[in-house]
Amino acid sequence: MVDFLQLAAGILGFGPAMTLLYFTLGKYTYPKVAKPFFDDRKLFAFFALGVVLGMVIYAFEAWGSLISSSYTILLLIMGFALMEELMKLVILNFPRFQKKVDTAFYGLSMGLGIAATYTFATVYVFLNDIEGNIQVTAVVAASILGVLFVLMHGATTALIGIGVARGDVRGYFPEALLIHIGFALMYESFFAGILSEPWNLIGLVGAAAVAVYGYRKVHTLSLPVLIQDAKRLSQQAPQKKKVVA
Repeated sequence: MVDFLQLAAGILGFGPAMTLLYFTLGKYTYPKVAKPFFDDRKLFAFFALGVVLGMVIYAFEAWGSLISSSYTILLLIMGFALMEELMKLVILNFPRFQKKVDTAFYGLSMGLGIAATYTFATVYVFLNDIEGNIQVTAVVAASILGVLFVLMHGATTALIGIGVARGDVRGYFPEALLIHIGFALMYESFFAGILSEPWNLIGLVGAAAVAVYGYRKVHTLSLPVLIQDAKRLSQQAPQKKKVVA
């Protein structure tokens, strides 16, 4: 039976993910456009795959937190960030997805799926640890936690998908990795207590800035430019054929 903490964690995990999925991709599918840029069935299949991957990632990071120390935490943060982004790259860079525009959208969907269950697990454990003493500040912190993870995983996976779609993985993968590492370092400095109060607030603000920057770039620049370039190439292709004839 679902209890209050599971319900709250589910809302904070899946709510922002599904909202951003609709908000970002709504203008690239029917009825905004006559011919959608992606297949809805594949989109939700990638979201479901991300849901599974999110739990796997959480399990690995939870294990890492148990074996970490003040000397190894930075290495673990960077190591897990690299492992997670490489996992996304391996999945999205299959030959069938290379240099296809819809891969960018499937990457975004997979990233939001990852964020949904990762956030669910993280928020549930966080609220469960303080059960019986849940205050407004705890709920606010959990809400911020959920939104930031959704923004970060959505942005980084979408950037990798865009890189695969453009055939420029070397250009986009490092950017996604840097966003993930920068976010993780800032996030840990706040939630893991690496910095003492009130300096740890700098970590929260920094993590928010990195996550918002990454997703804003995907939403307002990277995806729209990809679509513009794809449209331009599709218009040029018939002209080239005509010239050759």
